[in-house]
Amino acid sequence: MVSGPLTLICPADLLGFGKMTASFEQLSPPQRLAIVYAPAKVRDAFALLLQFDERLSDIVSRITEPMIGQLKLAWWRDALNAAPGQRPKGEPLLSALSEMDRPELTAAAHRLVDAWEMLLMEEQWSDALLDRFAAARGEAVFAGFVGLLAKDLPVAPMAQEWAKRDLAARYPKAMPATLSLRTETLPSQRPLRPLTLLVMLSRGVSGPRLIWHGLTGH
Repeated sequence: MVSGPLTLICPADLLGFGKMTASFEQLSPPQRLAIVYAPAKVRDAFALLLQFDERLSDIVSRITEPMIGQLKLAWWRDALNAAPGQRPKGEPLLSALSEMDRPELTAAAHRLVDAWEMLLMEEQWSDALLDRFAAARGEAVFAGFVGLLAKDLPVAPMAQEWAKRDLAARYPKAMPATLSLRTETLPSQRPLRPLTLLVMLSRGVSGPRLIWHGLTGH
């Protein structure tokens, strides 16, 4: 994972996005780079969506008993299903979600819970399971971002590539020997730049090359 250099080379202020929120600061420097390319009206919501993804990934990574993991994810599902005023207090992600009051963001977070729960259903992760997970997680994050933009843009192929490559980087020892990773052609449209940056990151691209893609789409 890329660390400090990206923060020095490409800070948010240098790109003209101004001061970012606490949600932004809690993500990795490469993720921050992707977020600063999002339109201002959805930047905080996109950052929160990525934080939900990170939190659920962390839950799955720490689980030794699938039943315990399912109980933890059930807590998140119930919390997301509750009305904003009825959600558990003291959880920053839920508080931020309630403050934003964006139903499309809540729906995307709910789909993330369903996606990460898939990985608790099988002791050994199979290619078929990872395909289903990648489709569900990719839709939650990538289609979730497009939904925040209120646009209709096709993102499924690159979303699934990102979801699977990113998972393989997080849990290399859990990947099946037959794992297949496709390399999709990335769209160059400016509105999708935050997503294509995430795909480039999942491919292991870093530093100036990642920043160049952010600036040019190439």
